[in-house]
Amino acid sequence: MANTKVSGFSRANHVGITVSNLEKSIAFYEALTGTKISNKDEIGGPRMAKTQGLEDTRIKYANIHLDNLNIDILEYVLPTPEKTSYQNNQISAMHLCFEVDDIAAAMERLKEIGVEPEGEPIVFQPEDGLKAGFGTAVAYFRDPDGTNLEIIAPQGPFKRKNS
Repeated sequence: MANTKVSGFSRANHVGITVSNLEKSIAFYEALTGTKISNKDEIGGPRMAKTQGLEDTRIKYANIHLDNLNIDILEYVLPTPEKTSYQNNQISAMHLCFEVDDIAAAMERLKEIGVEPEGEPIVFQPEDGLKAGFGTAVAYFRDPDGTNLEIIAPQGPFKRKNS
């Protein structure tokens, strides 16, 4: 199959993260990113619910605009949310990865805001089985609700052309 862009699918606009407490999550993501929310509002009703396959919905939300992606923080009031937890190896699990220039400085930032990483960061080496991307550093952590998050200091094919 040819590597052609499909109109409208070459850029990401946002990632939505469902949370248990909007205010607590706003504080976390503002501290993590150093960016204040741009908007806080509430949306819902049967019309909105139909876009999600629901009968009715009410969602409190906030938006954070990063340089290349927006984060929508969503607290569902209706229907009553259910807690779930995904490990990175589970099918349909997703994670949000933040690109950083310096993995050590990013780890210090996590410690400053009280975040405990899943483990120590690693730097990709030939023994990891990669053909390229050596020197790329990664670490994983979670937000207050257990959402899978990652930091990456990319090299080689992991580095975007416009970064």
